[in-house]
Amino acid sequence: MDEARIACANAALAPIPPNYCAVTPEDVAARENGHSFHRALHIGWAWGRDDTGREYLDLLWEHRHPGAHACRYFADGTTEDIAVPYGGYPMAEDPVENAEREQWYLAENRRIYADLRARGLLPDVGGNVPSQDINEFLRSGGLADDQ
Repeated sequence: MDEARIACANAALAPIPPNYCAVTPEDVAARENGHSFHRALHIGWAWGRDDTGREYLDLLWEHRHPGAHACRYFADGTTEDIAVPYGGYPMAEDPVENAEREQWYLAENRRIYADLRARGLLPDVGGNVPSQDINEFLRSGGLADDQ
Protein backbone atom coordinates (compact mmCIF):
# COMPACT_ATOMS: atom_id res chain seq x y z
CA MET A 1 0.00 0.00 0.00
CA ASP A 2 1.12 3.58 -0.67
CA GLU A 3 3.11 4.73 2.38
CA ALA A 4 2.61 8.44 1.59
CA ARG A 5 -1.16 7.97 1.59
CA ILE A 6 -1.05 6.06 4.85
CA ALA A 7 1.08 8.81 6.41
CA CYS A 8 -1.47 11.45 5.32
CA ALA A 9 -4.35 9.36 6.63
CA ASN A 10 -2.55 8.75 9.95
CA ALA A 11 -2.02 12.49 10.43
CA ALA A 12 -5.63 13.28 9.46
CA LEU A 13 -7.19 10.68 11.75
CA ALA A 14 -4.87 11.33 14.73
CA PRO A 15 -7.03 14.00 16.44
CA ILE A 16 -10.19 11.88 16.31
CA PRO A 17 -10.95 9.98 19.53
CA PRO A 18 -10.25 6.31 18.73
CA ASN A 19 -13.58 5.04 20.12
CA TYR A 20 -15.39 7.29 17.59
CA CYS A 21 -13.24 6.49 14.57
CA ALA A 22 -14.56 3.50 12.62
CA VAL A 23 -12.03 3.75 9.77
CA THR A 24 -8.33 2.96 9.69
CA PRO A 25 -5.61 4.86 7.83
CA GLU A 26 -5.47 1.90 5.45
CA ASP A 27 -9.23 2.24 4.75
CA VAL A 28 -8.83 5.94 3.95
CA ALA A 29 -5.69 5.34 1.84
CA ALA A 30 -7.43 2.66 -0.22
CA ARG A 31 -10.52 4.69 -1.21
CA GLU A 32 -10.47 7.88 -3.29
CA ASN A 33 -13.53 9.26 -1.53
CA GLY A 34 -15.57 7.99 1.39
CA HIS A 35 -17.71 8.58 4.42
CA SER A 36 -17.81 6.87 7.78
CA PHE A 37 -20.61 7.23 10.31
CA HIS A 38 -20.07 5.92 13.84
CA ARG A 39 -21.37 7.06 17.25
CA ALA A 40 -22.86 10.25 15.73
CA LEU A 41 -19.46 11.15 14.21
CA HIS A 42 -19.18 11.68 10.47
CA ILE A 43 -15.80 11.44 8.73
CA GLY A 44 -15.59 12.40 5.06
CA TRP A 45 -12.48 12.28 2.90
CA ALA A 46 -11.32 12.82 -0.66
CA TRP A 47 -7.94 12.44 -2.36
CA GLY A 48 -6.77 14.88 -5.00
CA ARG A 49 -3.82 16.71 -6.53
CA ASP A 50 -2.98 20.41 -6.28
CA ASP A 51 -1.84 22.65 -9.17
CA THR A 52 1.75 21.42 -8.79
CA GLY A 53 0.74 17.75 -8.88
CA ARG A 54 1.21 17.05 -5.16
CA GLU A 55 -1.24 14.49 -3.86
CA TYR A 56 -3.29 15.52 -0.83
CA LEU A 57 -5.99 14.22 1.45
CA ASP A 58 -8.90 16.47 2.38
CA LEU A 59 -10.55 15.20 5.55
CA LEU A 60 -13.54 16.47 7.52
CA TRP A 61 -14.74 15.12 10.83
CA GLU A 62 -17.80 16.42 12.58
CA HIS A 63 -19.84 15.71 15.67
CA ARG A 64 -22.54 17.80 17.27
CA HIS A 65 -20.02 18.47 20.03
CA PRO A 66 -17.23 19.61 19.46
CA GLY A 67 -18.26 20.65 15.94
CA ALA A 68 -16.59 20.34 12.55
CA HIS A 69 -12.90 20.24 11.65
CA ALA A 70 -11.45 20.03 8.14
CA CYS A 71 -7.94 20.14 6.78
CA ARG A 72 -5.87 19.30 3.70
CA TYR A 73 -2.93 16.98 4.43
CA PHE A 74 0.16 16.54 2.23
CA ALA A 75 2.65 13.67 2.43
CA ASP A 76 5.45 16.11 3.41
CA GLY A 77 3.54 16.93 6.62
CA THR A 78 2.23 20.33 5.58
CA THR A 79 -1.43 21.15 6.10
CA GLU A 80 -3.93 23.76 4.97
CA ASP A 81 -7.10 24.55 6.88
CA ILE A 82 -10.44 24.11 5.13
CA ALA A 83 -13.28 26.38 6.20
CA VAL A 84 -16.06 24.78 8.23
CA PRO A 85 -19.45 26.28 9.10
CA TYR A 86 -19.61 28.88 11.82
CA GLY A 87 -21.32 27.78 15.03
CA GLY A 88 -22.70 31.24 15.75
CA TYR A 89 -22.13 34.94 15.39
CA PRO A 90 -21.83 37.85 17.85
CA MET A 91 -25.17 39.58 18.36
CA ALA A 92 -25.40 43.32 17.88
CA GLU A 93 -27.46 45.62 20.06
CA ASP A 94 -28.90 47.33 16.99
CA PRO A 95 -31.67 45.15 15.47
CA VAL A 96 -30.86 46.25 11.92
CA GLU A 97 -27.17 45.46 12.34
CA ASN A 98 -28.07 42.16 13.99
CA ALA A 99 -30.31 41.20 11.04
CA GLU A 100 -27.44 42.00 8.64
CA ARG A 101 -25.07 39.84 10.68
CA GLU A 102 -27.54 36.98 10.70
CA GLN A 103 -27.99 37.14 6.92
CA TRP A 104 -24.22 37.20 6.39
CA TYR A 105 -23.78 34.23 8.76
CA LEU A 106 -26.47 32.15 7.03
CA ALA A 107 -25.18 32.98 3.52
CA GLU A 108 -21.57 32.24 4.48
CA ASN A 109 -22.52 28.91 6.02
CA ARG A 110 -24.52 27.97 2.90
CA ARG A 111 -21.40 28.75 0.83
CA ILE A 112 -19.19 26.68 3.14
CA TYR A 113 -21.56 23.69 3.15
CA ALA A 114 -21.68 23.82 -0.66
CA ASP A 115 -17.86 23.93 -0.83
CA LEU A 116 -17.49 20.96 1.52
CA ARG A 117 -20.05 19.01 -0.50
CA ALA A 118 -18.28 19.89 -3.78
CA ARG A 119 -14.99 18.61 -2.31
CA GLY A 120 -16.70 15.28 -1.53
CA LEU A 121 -16.39 15.77 2.23
CA LEU A 122 -20.13 15.85 2.93
CA PRO A 123 -22.73 13.36 1.77
CA ASP A 124 -25.73 14.45 -0.28
CA VAL A 125 -28.18 16.76 1.48
CA GLY A 126 -30.09 14.74 4.07
CA GLY A 127 -27.59 11.87 4.02
CA ASN A 128 -25.53 12.81 7.06
CA VAL A 129 -25.81 11.82 10.71
CA PRO A 130 -29.20 13.24 11.80
CA SER A 131 -27.65 15.67 14.30
CA GLN A 132 -25.41 17.07 11.53
CA ASP A 133 -28.36 17.42 9.14
CA ILE A 134 -30.12 19.42 11.88
CA ASN A 135 -27.01 21.56 12.41
CA GLU A 136 -26.79 22.26 8.68
CA PHE A 137 -30.45 23.27 8.57
CA LEU A 138 -30.10 25.61 11.55
CA ARG A 139 -26.72 27.09 10.58
CA SER A 140 -27.68 27.82 6.98
CA GLY A 141 -31.26 28.94 7.36
CA GLY A 142 -32.46 25.78 5.58
CA LEU A 143 -30.79 23.15 3.46
CA ALA A 144 -28.62 24.38 0.61
CA ASP A 145 -31.00 22.86 -1.95
CA ASP A 146 -33.90 24.84 -0.46
CA GLN A 147 -32.35 28.22 -1.35
